[in-house]
Amino acid sequence: MNRRPVIILLLVVALFSCKKTIHYPAVAPADYFIPLRVGQYATYRLDSLNFYYYGQLDTVTSYLAKDSVESSFIDGVGNTAWLVTRYMSDTTGSSWVPSQTYTVTPSQQRVEMTEDNLRFVKLAFPIAQGFSWSGNSYLPYGPYQDFFDFSDDAHLTLGNWNYTYQSVNKPYSLGTQSFDSTVTVLQENDSINVPIVDVNSFASRTYWIETYAKHIGLIYRHTEMWEYQPPTPDGTQSGYKIGFQLTMRLVDHN
Repeated sequence: MNRRPVIILLLVVALFSCKKTIHYPAVAPADYFIPLRVGQYATYRLDSLNFYYYGQLDTVTSYLAKDSVESSFIDGVGNTAWLVTRYMSDTTGSSWVPSQTYTVTPSQQRVEMTEDNLRFVKLAFPIAQGFSWSGNSYLPYGPYQDFFDFSDDAHLTLGNWNYTYQSVNKPYSLGTQSFDSTVTVLQENDSINVPIVDVNSFASRTYWIETYAKHIGLIYRHTEMWEYQPPTPDGTQSGYKIGFQLTMRLVDHN
């Protein structure tokens, strides 16, 4: 009797029976975004670091920003999208002025956000520790070049960034606020010559992280995208910085 086919069959059965099945929780990415219904809002404190005096000095300016869901519509491919208006105020919140609008398009697999004609995949399925996706895959080359003369490749080819989930379904404290279930998305973390020790060498910092709370949306964001250009050898140009740094913290929501 030829036992070889029987042995091969048993090995195949054993291999398939040992394969581990991964069960992801039935949580849609939209569950961690701002609830998409008209009248929903979230208010943030924005602390913006700007460079001035030819990039040799910096200052922090603070504002309040209120993101309000205004309406919904059907986009060009038949998906339901939501229009969100951002209102700005000084830190007293005494007077609000419309600043910009952006759109949010949710699905079972992802949440897309289009802001200033830049399209981001903010959240993606499955929401699992360590899961990564190309959140900037729709971005063009050098999306911020109209504002900053960046030279570091990390600031030009944002489409290569890999978003990664960290601290999935974890509690989070923000000042006096506590959130039971949050997820943090690390978009990028890269640096050259930071902290700046050698002032005669180029330096760059790229860091973008966001934290979302379930059924609330974005509660924290910190972004650093800046470059340091060293002084010219002949001393005609001093060292200077270009770029920006922004921190957003949730202060109120409904």
